[in-house]
Amino acid sequence: MLRSFPFMVLAVLVYAVVVGVMGQPLGREAFGLPLPSGARFSMTISELLLCIATIVLFFEMMNAASARTNSILNHGLSMLVFIASFIVFLMLPAFGTGTFLIVMLMCLVDVIAGYSISILTARRDMTFGNQD
Repeated sequence: MLRSFPFMVLAVLVYAVVVGVMGQPLGREAFGLPLPSGARFSMTISELLLCIATIVLFFEMMNAASARTNSILNHGLSMLVFIASFIVFLMLPAFGTGTFLIVMLMCLVDVIAGYSISILTARRDMTFGNQD
């Protein structure tokens, strides 16, 4: 059941909670750390959300690389996550930001990569006769 879960929905939900529900401004500093060089590293909420979405996309790509029978369900659900993300991007002001655009594009990459990996895996697994 977990293999068919579209993990990119987690990135969209984290954005929705932080920006939509909590109303946090994207430019606000999330945290800062002093570096050994003497410089101060600071990360905004926007950058933190993009880091989270990138990590989630990695796990989604790992999930897409497995050739399981429930991958079709995962691809369909990933497509629904992208469509829902696209609709809220267009219709809700809190989601009409560059940060959410990048999260939405990650959802699209998940859909395209998932289908592409499945097609390539199916093509590789299908052999006819001696193909040396």
